[in-house]
Amino acid sequence: MFHINKRDGQPIYIQLYENIKQSIINGSMHEGEKLPSKRQLSQYLSVSQTTVENAYAQLVDEGYIYSQPKSGFFISDIETLPLTKKTPLESFPSQHITSPEPAYAFNLGMIDQAHFPFEQFRKYAKEAFEELQFHLVEPGHKQGDYALRAQISRYLFHSRGVQSSPEQVIVASSTEQLLSIITDLLPEQTGIMLEDPIYPQVHQVLKRKHIPFHFVPVEKDGIAINTVENGPHHVVYITPSHQFPTGVTMSLKKRMRLLKWASAHPHRYIIEDDYDSEFRYEGKPIPALQSLDQTGSVIYVSTFSKSISPTIRIAYAVLPEALLRHYQTTKNIEGGTVPRHTQYMVTAFMETNQFERHLNRMRKIYRQKRDIILHQLQQYPAIFDVSGEKTGMHLIITIKNGWSEQTCLNQLQRFDIDMKPLSQYVYHQEHQAPRFVVGFGGIPIEDLETHMERLIACFNEE
Repeated sequence: MFHINKRDGQPIYIQLYENIKQSIINGSMHEGEKLPSKRQLSQYLSVSQTTVENAYAQLVDEGYIYSQPKSGFFISDIETLPLTKKTPLESFPSQHITSPEPAYAFNLGMIDQAHFPFEQFRKYAKEAFEELQFHLVEPGHKQGDYALRAQISRYLFHSRGVQSSPEQVIVASSTEQLLSIITDLLPEQTGIMLEDPIYPQVHQVLKRKHIPFHFVPVEKDGIAINTVENGPHHVVYITPSHQFPTGVTMSLKKRMRLLKWASAHPHRYIIEDDYDSEFRYEGKPIPALQSLDQTGSVIYVSTFSKSISPTIRIAYAVLPEALLRHYQTTKNIEGGTVPRHTQYMVTAFMETNQFERHLNRMRKIYRQKRDIILHQLQQYPAIFDVSGEKTGMHLIITIKNGWSEQTCLNQLQRFDIDMKPLSQYVYHQEHQAPRFVVGFGGIPIEDLETHMERLIACFNEE
């Protein structure tokens, strides 16, 4: 931080003295902070040790720093000095001051913390940092470690019917990063059709990359396929197994029509985001759309955010062969962003079958939570309609008491409830009765009854 101009007529030791003094006065350097040794600073600034010694001596004389024998020089307590000024940051309110969190929160993207497999991950973390794992401190493959990709490929085949080899799997730190990678592989000038409603991160990525997009409404059995077939773009982004946020499952008829549409042109692709597919509570699990694909038209995307934890930061995609070749020959493409120690831990979690056991356990817990919510809401059919409850960690409630959405939001605030309106994810659809997204994954099961009583009281108030 010290700027020395050797062509300046001012002596160098005075320049250094002024640099350090101003850094102390403006708060860049703090009480008790140790200064570099005279030798270190002289080498760094390419000046003599005598120059540094003279600057330090002047600062000691004026009380800005003090010397400790055999320890070095330290910044003094200068609160009593008249030259001390407020730092620029002190002129503004603290950025760490936040409003208190609502007491009753139905948040999305939260998992049940009490049942996270801490014991297993402690064990795998210890293994990952053993000396024998020296290879984990080296840069890994840009697609992700092969062992993890092999486990993902195996899991997807057995659970979702996805046909893939480990070579087709790419690992990234988020769905957004995967979408950024995928759009780099698509033909130039390709726009994308998006479901409406949809979570905003998808079109935010496209906006940043200046990729055109067009919204297509979601119907009771999935995306409006007629609009897709007559749409302006060759790529469509969908969540067919559990549409976010409506919870709609795409019908088999629409799936087949969509695949037929994609196969009719070599540059057409379907990006299948298999959102929340792990947690289905009624009927048989629905295979992924990719399992029906015979022409290499589906790009499959999913994450471990719900099945393990959002903080794991591992998402993955299965690329069709044509795009895989393009990926492997494209220079400077994103990749290798997931820490290898994290990859090791998740690989071990899957190899030992702990992952499948964890999923089975969490499926029962989330089903229990969903059932508590449904039981409470079904007692008030004149106020609530429920949809999207067959899969996932959230459902949709429609408010039928005649209130406007703004009235509902005001009431939620009055009752100290945090719950997102569906309208936050809707872009071009017609006005409907107020609908809200009820996330329940992160609410402890012992607190769920209280949350629901509060929610019902909020909308049942005369």
